[in-house]
Amino acid sequence: MYDPRKLELVVDVEPPCPICGKPMRRLPTPREFKCYFCGEVGKGDVVCEEEHFICESCRLASAEEAIERIGLAATESDPVKIADKMMKHPAVPTYGVEHHLIAAVAMFVAMKNLKAGEKAQAKDIKRLVKLTGKIPYGSCGFMGVCGAAAGVGAAFSAFLDASYMKDKERTLAMEAASRANSAIAREGGPRCCVASVYIALSEASKMATELLGIHLKPALPLGRCEFAEGAEDCRRERCRFFEGAGA
Repeated sequence: MYDPRKLELVVDVEPPCPICGKPMRRLPTPREFKCYFCGEVGKGDVVCEEEHFICESCRLASAEEAIERIGLAATESDPVKIADKMMKHPAVPTYGVEHHLIAAVAMFVAMKNLKAGEKAQAKDIKRLVKLTGKIPYGSCGFMGVCGAAAGVGAAFSAFLDASYMKDKERTLAMEAASRANSAIAREGGPRCCVASVYIALSEASKMATELLGIHLKPALPLGRCEFAEGAEDCRRERCRFFEGAGA
């Protein structure tokens, strides 16, 4: 890791790092770094002191494209870690339908990564993004169904190859969405897309462990949410993820 005190012509660059919030620095000469989001190696001269680097493809990606790229590159079996990386992408807003996609792709990829010999394919991720992208903004309030909950239902459906004509697979996909929706409802409001994603992934992970034997152990950021500052409707101490909650 570089030491900015030992380099000449290193200057702060605005805005700060979207990943850790620390100042970005322009190096005197480009170096090779691994992209934080997709893992591809590329040359760059702008990084933060933690050496977080974003390749050009990820930097220019739309939210949907970023979610696909991150999902395809992810090797983790913790859906929360995958979702966190997606939510940190600059194109992903604090609130929005993008979180429906994030819940679906993060859950699907985590299950695939934990199952021996399987890896999420680009076509499956693209299909999930297209499908969950149809869930309308505000569906939690206007329809009584949180898009993140529907997203994990879609993940189960894709993982199990469910359809409306199948028996057990259809039931499990609906049960995943139902459990997640109920847990999000119990959390209270107003809306928080980040918290909804965390809760949906937590509930779906429990179900994957109990009913599918896929032992996911999501590391929930209890008391250490990194997205509260940009959340205008943050419930603060009423939310279990907010810093200092329950203290």
